[in-house]
Amino acid sequence: MNDKATYYLILERQVGKREDGKYYLFKDGKWEVDTENAIKDRLVGYDPSEPIDSPYRFGNGSVMDEIEKIPYQRALELTEGVE
Repeated sequence: MNDKATYYLILERQVGKREDGKYYLFKDGKWEVDTENAIKDRLVGYDPSEPIDSPYRFGNGSVMDEIEKIPYQRALELTEGVE
């Protein structure tokens, strides 16, 4: 893990990070590229259930509340010893 990365907690259980301009999710004991856009979508409040022309498709506060930035130490505690 890198203390220069930005770490996130999604839905109070999934750890993610942004490092070197890329987003990753911690799954099955290792970091994997976030191909689902789970982090970016929540950061911008993207709600796929809204119609394409809806003003609520982006910037949805409820979706943005699903993710929180966490300190490096907390991310380390949540991922340490997980395999």
